[in-house]
Amino acid sequence: MIFHESMVIPSLYTRDEQIVLQRWIQKTPGYLQKDLLMDSNRVAEISVFSVQKRLPQGLSIQADGSAVIGRKAWDCAVRMRNEVIFPAHLFEINWDDSQPGLSWPETYYATYLPGYDIHVVTTSVDSIDTYGYMDLALGFFLADKTEDVTLKAVSVIQSWWQYLHETFDKPVWKEFIKPGLIDAGRAVLLRDEVWNKVGNPDSVVS
Repeated sequence: MIFHESMVIPSLYTRDEQIVLQRWIQKTPGYLQKDLLMDSNRVAEISVFSVQKRLPQGLSIQADGSAVIGRKAWDCAVRMRNEVIFPAHLFEINWDDSQPGLSWPETYYATYLPGYDIHVVTTSVDSIDTYGYMDLALGFFLADKTEDVTLKAVSVIQSWWQYLHETFDKPVWKEFIKPGLIDAGRAVLLRDEVWNKVGNPDSVVS
């Protein structure tokens, strides 16, 4: 991919971030290769920095009754980004309730990165136990029209779900938690398309 020669990129991203972004863009989806997971995490953190407090937090209660938040905040290397990068919330799901009071939330965002002129789709969870990182960039797309954003974003998310099922035998997610640009009805349809496609229709739960 050819990047725009302008002051936008050096103004908004450090040199190290530019290297990571270019490598990730060239090799995405990075989650298919373990050695690229760190890049996927870095790109996700660049994308969703401004909405950290809205991401799954991983709250746990200690023996003494105190609450501990599992998610650790990270700093933005270039403060100017906060004024021009605005993640758009797509929706949030719960994969399962493994036991009472313990859920597995996962939330999705689409973020336009100025200079690179791409929309990055990210997933965020409340623990590193599942994917090794709490935040991963799943893929990117180009979109000239606002109405194309959700259409192209869901394609990236469906590819992610299919990968999880085919690689780890991930069962269908069980609950829709919160709408964003995508509501519950559409999310369920997208889910059913994936799990029917991979030949596991009996596990689809509405």
